[in-house]
Amino acid sequence: MMLPPNIYIKSAGIDYSRLVGREVKIRTEQFPGKLLSARVVAFTEKNLVIDRSGSSGLINDLINHQPVEVSFEYKGEPVVFSSKICIPRQGRLQIPIASDVRPQVRRQFLRLEVPSNIRLTFFDDTNISSVRLSKLKWLETNAINISGGGILIGLPLFFPKDNYMILHIDLSEIIIPQLMVGRIRHKQKGDNNLTNVGVELVIREDCSEKLPNSLLRNLPLKLFDFDEKTRSGLASFLVDKYGNNIDKGKLYE
Repeated sequence: MMLPPNIYIKSAGIDYSRLVGREVKIRTEQFPGKLLSARVVAFTEKNLVIDRSGSSGLINDLINHQPVEVSFEYKGEPVVFSSKICIPRQGRLQIPIASDVRPQVRRQFLRLEVPSNIRLTFFDDTNISSVRLSKLKWLETNAINISGGGILIGLPLFFPKDNYMILHIDLSEIIIPQLMVGRIRHKQKGDNNLTNVGVELVIREDCSEKLPNSLLRNLPLKLFDFDEKTRSGLASFLVDKYGNNIDKGKLYE
């Protein structure tokens, strides 16, 4: 399965005000080989206003109008955009926002908007060893996007902090295991008081690497019917069926 050669995320869909108070990384021509760190102090008129005291004073020494690359984390993934340093008369160092950003890490699988109901339950060392799966507390939600290797779901703000879950994905048009094991990879604030949770689907071949032995020995074998071949089939099905549903703003969630 081939990925599109150039995937970009439109800046119009990114809330840059969330970067205020956080650090970004800056690459410059002036200091080749150095990755500078700087804190965003304000976001105004489509510009990031940068604290000039960062990186041991090197930020303060930056020359006006030089090209730079700014990287930051967006929905749990590193992204970057190209721009130029702007130092107006007031002396504040600003970096204009580019029209789009690009992911720094390409995913192995495309994430696509697929309508699907999800049932899931969290587990840890305590409950998985002493409670039947049917007795665990199950939640219902909807998928935001799905790939062969993972899924993005919306959950209530206050959900268990366990790193693992068992989930059922309702996709009636393809035969996949009824239950799969998921590993939480990142969490970000979503809409409607929900938290967007990125979940990796753990395949049989990776289970000993991705799960601690204390959990693995207490999980039923049927939870690992999802293997590399099944994952590849799921990825191909999603692209063939829903390939036009790519949302570039969510592709790298």
